[in-house]
Amino acid sequence: MKQFEFIVQDAMGIHARPAADMAAAARKFTSLILLKKEEMEADLKNPLAIMRLAVKQEERVTITATGNDENQAIEQLKDLMVNIGLSKNRLIP
Repeated sequence: MKQFEFIVQDAMGIHARPAADMAAAARKFTSLILLKKEEMEADLKNPLAIMRLAVKQEERVTITATGNDENQAIEQLKDLMVNIGLSKNRLIP
């Protein structure tokens, strides 16, 4: 299992567009990929599940990947979070 945390920087939190982008990226991998907020989690391959978490600006979330391509999935998702403006380079080691 690989994971990373970040603090959401987008003023609207994780809304429809980033949720769709995240799901599209996650579907490229066979690993189980989850988005976690506090005690709740969602399948990152499902944009509606992501939106149900209602992640707001300045909230800390974790993305985990478990499977054969977990390393590639995590690296690409880290880049995506920065590219779509959710983390603005504020990944938590």
